Amino acid sequence: MDKNKTNIIPITTNSQEAKKHFEKARFLVQNGINANPTEEYDKAIELDSSFVRMYNFISIYSPDDSIKKLNHKLAEKYKHLVSKEEQMLVDATEFRFNNPKDFNEYKMFELVEICASDKYLHHTISFLLFRTNPKLAIKAGEKSIEIDDNYGSGYNILGYAYIRNDELDKAEKAFDNFIKCEPNNANPYDSKADLMIQLNRSGIKKL
Repeated sequence: MDKNKTNIIPITTNSQEAKKHFEKARFLVQNGINANPTEEYDKAIELDSSFVRMYNFISIYSPDDSIKKLNHKLAEKYKHLVSKEEQMLVDATEFRFNNPKDFNEYKMFELVEICASDKYLHHTISFLLFRTNPKLAIKAGEKSIEIDDNYGSGYNILGYAYIRNDELDKAEKAFDNFIKCEPNNANPYDSKADLMIQLNRSGIKKL
């Protein structure tokens, strides 16, 4: 068996349909198609009310802080039912809530030592850090596309980390790769437009 295929965080649930809704929600959020796919969240939780991975995902990606905290409490409630790796995700979220000025996500990097081949984990780290610690976010984002060079959302978050680190040429390449991966998704073009605005603010003209 290929070790790289098993070296990822499990998705523990008693419902395969709930898992499908989780995976769809993750795709929608990480690809910038829908930042808050509540319909997928609700369906997953309706099918599995102890779905720790879904609660944890919402506690990381929800745009509403109160929703984040509520879902984290639910993940904490049921975390004894899931894998060690998923428990570590919940513990990392607890640490993040208790230490809002820590911008290193070392708890998440502890998980990377176990699940180094999980591109979604590297994406999450990059997402959490691209505004506050873009250099570390770049490291995580680059790892995600090293694992899968056709991972569109990996290029997307990496592009924004490059922007925050004032590496605009690299950001352009990242967004161009996002477009190549997902030419029928509108978000790569929106990301490229964000970069063009940043270039204009910086006084850099593209030929």
